Amino acid sequence: MPGVSFFPLSDVPFLSLFFNFYGYYLPLFLYAVWTPLAIYDLSATSYRSSSSKVLWTLIVLLIPLLGSMIYHIFVADKLDVTVRATMIFGGLFVLISVFLYLALAL
Repeated sequence: MPGVSFFPLSDVPFLSLFFNFYGYYLPLFLYAVWTPLAIYDLSATSYRSSSSKVLWTLIVLLIPLLGSMIYHIFVADKLDVTVRATMIFGGLFVLISVFLYLALAL
């Protein structure tokens, strides 16, 4: 029926729709996970000075994915190393693989 559906989903392959969805929302999901954990780790450490805590908080909040990633790789100490490595490198692997699929699908 003409005019019923402006964008017919039956014409779009499932994998293309799936990876486009994750290509759009995955950076937001990673930001939503990495940033609160970095801020929690900053608040839980007592041996850092308040100026370094403020500086790292600004870096984590103002540089969306990169600031949290750098903090978790080089500075964070409250979370276990395997949890941090899985969280950071697993998220980066999924993000890069989704973007590569999207780039090759064009």
